[in-house]
Amino acid sequence: MTAQQTRPARKPARMPPPVRKLFTLLHIVFAISWLASSVVDLILALLGQSTDEPELQHAAYRVLGVLGDYLVLPLSWATLITGVLMAMGTGWGLARHKWVLTKLSLTVLTVTLVLAAFLPSVHEAVAAVESTPAGQLADVGGAASDLSIAGSVSLAIYLFNAFLSVFKPWGRTKFASRTAQTAKA
Repeated sequence: MTAQQTRPARKPARMPPPVRKLFTLLHIVFAISWLASSVVDLILALLGQSTDEPELQHAAYRVLGVLGDYLVLPLSWATLITGVLMAMGTGWGLARHKWVLTKLSLTVLTVTLVLAAFLPSVHEAVAAVESTPAGQLADVGGAASDLSIAGSVSLAIYLFNAFLSVFKPWGRTKFASRTAQTAKA
């Protein structure tokens, strides 16, 4: 090959249809479950923040603690991993389409926020409830509003990601355009 000749662009590896369908199903199930758990988290956070009944407040934050550790965290990672695998194994790619790149960025941001903000606030609220007598409202401090805000923000992000998945707006990225031009040359 001379310096003037360029190698044709490599086509991305594609998943066989049964594997692609399996990952699509898994991704949809994980993403919908994450969305549903976000709704439940928001309801529990608002309930814990607004109730005047100590037993209800304690129960809301304890359940939120269990859901955060055993449902939200695994679902967030499962959604991210299956989404990345699908993008890499299909024609959509990770950086070819603006909507895919946006979904990836928002999902990475949300997983990071689960680890850095949501779970610490959940653990703070659960610790406050655990150290408060049964018949008394716990002072969960700023964790109460943090959890309500986290639930609202995550719900908005997941709904926006669902919108992106259905409508696929904005076209290709500059990276995809450069790759296509290189392949034509």
